[in-house]
Amino acid sequence: MSDAFFDTSKAIANDFLQSVVFIDDRAFIDEKETNEHEFNAVQITHAFANSQKVCAVYRPETPEDIDNLALLAKKADVTVLDWRIEIAEEDAGDDNGEEDAEEIDPRGPHTLKIIREILSDPLTGKGSLKLILIYTGETDLPSITDAIYENLQGQHIENVERGDCTVFTENIRVLVLAKQAGEDQYKHNPELKNKIVSYEDLPDFILTQFTDMTSGLLTNFVLQSLTAVRANTFRLIKLYEKELDASFLAHRLLLPNPEDAKEQLIEMLTHSIEALLHYNKTGEAASLDRINEWISTRTFTNQVISVSNKNLTVDAAFVQEWAENGFVEACKSRWVAEEYGELTEKQVEKFEKKEKELHKEGSTHVREAHEADSIDSKFSILTHHKSNLKQPSTAPRLTLGTLIKQEPLDGGEGQEECYYLCIQARCDSVRVNALRKFLFLPLEKVEGNSKFHFVVEENEFIKLRIIKEAFELRTIKFEPNAEHQVVLANESEGKYYFESNHGERFQWLADLKEAHAQREVNNFAAKISRVGLDESEWLRRWAT
Repeated sequence: MSDAFFDTSKAIANDFLQSVVFIDDRAFIDEKETNEHEFNAVQITHAFANSQKVCAVYRPETPEDIDNLALLAKKADVTVLDWRIEIAEEDAGDDNGEEDAEEIDPRGPHTLKIIREILSDPLTGKGSLKLILIYTGETDLPSITDAIYENLQGQHIENVERGDCTVFTENIRVLVLAKQAGEDQYKHNPELKNKIVSYEDLPDFILTQFTDMTSGLLTNFVLQSLTAVRANTFRLIKLYEKELDASFLAHRLLLPNPEDAKEQLIEMLTHSIEALLHYNKTGEAASLDRINEWISTRTFTNQVISVSNKNLTVDAAFVQEWAENGFVEACKSRWVAEEYGELTEKQVEKFEKKEKELHKEGSTHVREAHEADSIDSKFSILTHHKSNLKQPSTAPRLTLGTLIKQEPLDGGEGQEECYYLCIQARCDSVRVNALRKFLFLPLEKVEGNSKFHFVVEENEFIKLRIIKEAFELRTIKFEPNAEHQVVLANESEGKYYFESNHGERFQWLADLKEAHAQREVNNFAAKISRVGLDESEWLRRWAT
């Protein structure tokens, strides 16, 4: 990887990382004779203080401490655990079968429990980025790695893999390291010497590992943005000070629909955070300079763009020119460099035509061989869906922009899947106290290079196109939730469903962002508001 881009990423990650939690039953603060299992809390906190990081060291003594520290570890940016944690014996009646099996070996069960608690959590584990270190005085690091790998496999952590003293998934990394214990350490296992990390080196080691997980244009932007929000957290709190409560209440009392005040608060805070990001110029994490650094990290293999039967090689220089001055200018520069002949106006028009065709190729020319074709679908979902961070416990509600799929009736097989986009106005989707009709535009599933409007993910990425004919518009009746006065989905086997008053079931797929949903409503309204006239055909054709 390019040193320049990694160094930039490391600086951004360093600003973001704030808290590291150590859990070690042999932690001490007074000077004493030590062995390879002891852990000097004073030295480690000083090492992290020099790196401007908040470092907390905890020494568990009871099973209750383990439970509490497992919850605490979820809140830390990075968690560091000892492998051999010895505490007071638990009552045999409190242990389940799984814990009993682990207690055969006194080393590891408490550490594994904390790891499971972190990684099984729907917010801090699944779908979240997490770095965990095992920092131990044990010598058999590969066996510890195997134990962690097998345990996580048993917990159904998806796509878990094992490396060199590392267990990892797409978003999780568990590293097994050795505490420094003397010059003769690993004398008989020299291949493990690079796993020894001193207290002084640990802050930079953690930062480097975290950067390796996050070094990317978009991730850097997110980290820099969150750093700006963190730095201004208490300014935000002061901005919305409690002295304004009476004014807020008066505002609510005067609204025709008082419940709108809650939505307005969310909108206000969103705009405040958006302003913070602009003022702190967090978009610079994806500036042209950073993009050029990132491009330098890519491997371009046999990538070409064919124009006028001539192949233009797509390498780092071509993409950098493309990013800075546009596709046509990059083609012109490469055409001249390859000495393909005179650069005529007609040839430039062919470059322009080729540019219009590129939308079907997506990220092909800047994607490396190991990267999946699906990244264009993933990025489009980021731009269109607002439900990417939906909380697992939050039931979706039916409103403008909700994407749903109708289940076959009576479990019928072979029936065509029906998809719909809800276009009910937001104001007509709330304060619903009786059976109400909701409006839907039908969607059709498309394949290949056909045009489409949205992408949704259901084990695979599905492309959907809106059917905008007025006669295809569908109305479906739903009963509202009596308490919340909205139509809420019900959870079943990890999925959410809306049920009509006729017993039809519709699986919730996603919620579009407000502006995107409103655009489709406006496009549909424009289509059905066309005026048909009898006029001179000669005049009509000239007009179009």
